[in-house]
Amino acid sequence: MEKSFNPKGVKKKPVLSKKMVFFVIVPIALVVLLIVGGRRLTWKEIQADEVAVIINNITGNIKTIDRAGAVVYYPFIQDLYILDKREQEAPMASSNISADFPQGNPIILKTRDGGDVSIDLIIQYKLISKIAGTVVQDTGFGEEFKEKWIWDYARTICRYEFGDLTISEFPDSVKREEKIRTSTTELNNLLNPHGIFVTSLNFIDYRYYREYAEKIHERRLADKEVEEQVQRASAARKNQNRVVTEETKKLDVAISRFRGTLHQMEIDANAESDKIRDAGKAYLIKAVLDADAEYDRLEKHAASILAVKKAEAEGIFALKKALEGAGGRNLVKMEYARRLRNAKVIGTPVLKASEEIPQLRIMERLKKTGGVIQSPAVAAAEEGKESSHGGGHEAPVHGESSGHPAAAGHRDTN
Repeated sequence: MEKSFNPKGVKKKPVLSKKMVFFVIVPIALVVLLIVGGRRLTWKEIQADEVAVIINNITGNIKTIDRAGAVVYYPFIQDLYILDKREQEAPMASSNISADFPQGNPIILKTRDGGDVSIDLIIQYKLISKIAGTVVQDTGFGEEFKEKWIWDYARTICRYEFGDLTISEFPDSVKREEKIRTSTTELNNLLNPHGIFVTSLNFIDYRYYREYAEKIHERRLADKEVEEQVQRASAARKNQNRVVTEETKKLDVAISRFRGTLHQMEIDANAESDKIRDAGKAYLIKAVLDADAEYDRLEKHAASILAVKKAEAEGIFALKKALEGAGGRNLVKMEYARRLRNAKVIGTPVLKASEEIPQLRIMERLKKTGGVIQSPAVAAAEEGKESSHGGGHEAPVHGESSGHPAAAGHRDTN
């Protein structure tokens, strides 16, 4: 049995006093309670891809915190909402089946030519963190903004933009891309003020009704046939262009060759013309020199002839002076004497028939008297009358001198 050595009647002191419990243990417990349980009630940790929105329930003030870290707020006085600011998807397709959309939520529109088309899209978007409070203020907490803002605006804009196409234009990807760009721009103009930014519209597929699909399939087959014909025509044009190019090249080669030949002929002609021109110039120079030489020769020859003729004229003039008067006549007489000395005179006797033949003379008389015979004295008297009436002179007998020495028959001048 243990014995206590404490004196009787002394009270045992407690290990922890009430003051210590109230001032030390209770505050520590409260701090621990606040640290452990206050995380869910007074502060929250924000990630880098999140944005916090604090709404004051008393004043209605909205505060946006766009940074990573712990955010402290007052429970029951303030509400804290955390939104995802990463790029997200909002599908609008027939495969997006949910309780609200049991048949999906594709965009059904009517084309410009009256056809019905169903379009499947995926909308890529993200929240604008600086005005994320606008999203909470407009639609509240959660993802209701998808249905209220993104889907409604996208359905309206896409119906308007894609409805401008015809059924035959939907297969054209270029026109679809143009409408997608236009729709994206219009959606951003409408959604940016509400804190939503559309990064892209991804076109998945489009569908017609079965009747439209059959007609479009037939039209596609016809378009394919037309495209094949166009390709054949294009190939034929290319072949034609190739042939034209080859023939053009051949023509260019022939033209170049002909031009070269013409150029060579031109060079040869120029060379020949230069040769002829040089020969002409040489001939002209030679002719000028020869003409000058001939002119000088003829001038000198003319001068010599002129001098000779002048001397002869002077001699004749002197001879004329010398022959004037008796000297000239004596010279002529001497010349006559010289010529007569060497002249030979040859004569032939010529008789008149009437004088030589008496019978003829008698017959003429008979004709004149009319057949009467006249006496010889009367006949002689008539003959004398005829000779006087006939000119009074008789033709000279050949060989007789006529008074001029040069007229006397043939004479030898030797």
